[in-house]
Amino acid sequence: MQFKLDSFLAKPNDVFHLARITLRSKSDIQMHTHDYAEIFWIEDGEGFHLINGEKIKIMPGYLCMVRPGDQHTFAAKTASKGLTVTNLAFTKSTLHHFEERYFKESNLYFWVKSHLPFSFRIPKEELCLLSGKADQVINQPKDHIHLDRLLLFIFEILEPGHENYNSSMPYWLQYALENYNSPANFLHGVEGFLSLTNKSIDHTNRILKKYTGKTLTKTVNDAKIKYAARLLVMTDASIKTIASDSGYANMGYFYRVFKSQFKMSPKDYRIYNKKII
Repeated sequence: MQFKLDSFLAKPNDVFHLARITLRSKSDIQMHTHDYAEIFWIEDGEGFHLINGEKIKIMPGYLCMVRPGDQHTFAAKTASKGLTVTNLAFTKSTLHHFEERYFKESNLYFWVKSHLPFSFRIPKEELCLLSGKADQVINQPKDHIHLDRLLLFIFEILEPGHENYNSSMPYWLQYALENYNSPANFLHGVEGFLSLTNKSIDHTNRILKKYTGKTLTKTVNDAKIKYAARLLVMTDASIKTIASDSGYANMGYFYRVFKSQFKMSPKDYRIYNKKII
């Protein structure tokens, strides 16, 4: 099935469609392509993005730039909570204008050559800003000036982090690397990382080495200790609490790993970096 932008435009002079919907059933939106470009992001809930034959786990902050030829739909993880999606649809001519003006010869965003379209995990703070901006635009005229402002706002949010995007890296690995960042994951160490990949330990290790040069164990340890370092600087939580939240049950081991990485104790690291701030 192909969706057409004209069928979503409320007025003859409208040039884009912006909506926020909550999906609760697998049949809410049929598998489809479309004659327009689309940017969507997840506001709330968890679920799956079924895209070009792949099933991608999605949650709040997931943003995707769907190309006109991509075939996709969504599925909520649970019907009770649903999956809240904000969707921006606009013409291919607008996409061409942005390419010519800002992204000539770009291999990012809508112009990636990979099987899957460009996607990105927006941090919580930026997601709130983007949601607020969409709230402002949703009741405004659907003209070029409001569309351009919203698109430039989105690209401004993405620009600082795009250098970490690797279009050739499998999405499941990008997803795991971006989302292995919480006490719930750290508590289970390597298994916590594997739960984000739905792959075997051998396969994950092999693909990690290929694209990052690091083993699974090294990847997990680096993520945990960097998380601890951020908490030391950005919060006043006790070092014991930070060690626990970062997946270290043994304080002595935490101190040894931290000192090996940063060449100073957690206490000294906190003092030194808070002086800088």
